[in-house]
Amino acid sequence: MLNGCEKCDECGSLYLKSKSSMASLCPECASIIYGCANCEHVFKEGRCIHCYWDGSTTTYIEDLKKNS
Repeated sequence: MLNGCEKCDECGSLYLKSKSSMASLCPECASIIYGCANCEHVFKEGRCIHCYWDGSTTTYIEDLKKNS
């Protein structure tokens, strides 16, 4: 695991913990579940160059997106 990375409790992606408002959620999941600020994702080689999220999602996250 890269230094400074955590694994998101919701989607399972690695992310840079310094880029998320929540201790155990990537910026994407924290944004969708709790309304926290999200990263301006820019993907290169399958990962965001800013927060290291890999685009993972869950059924729960997809349902929240549909119903928002």
